[in-house]
Amino acid sequence: MLGQRLKYFRNKLGLTQQTIADKADIDVTMISKIENEKAKPSLQTLKRIAQALEVDISDLLKETEQSA
Repeated sequence: MLGQRLKYFRNKLGLTQQTIADKADIDVTMISKIENEKAKPSLQTLKRIAQALEVDISDLLKETEQSA
């Protein structure tokens, strides 16, 4: 799930939700909502988050057996 992948990459980099929000120029509550599967980001927002995490969008979207 997108929220789990976002949290996984964020934690892997040792970043807070606020840091990712600042880097992606979006509200921190949006990051929280995405991680908790309460919101689905637009493609533009997803691009900004991927850039902030220094990953491809496909890395955030792909399904894996690995859990966060």
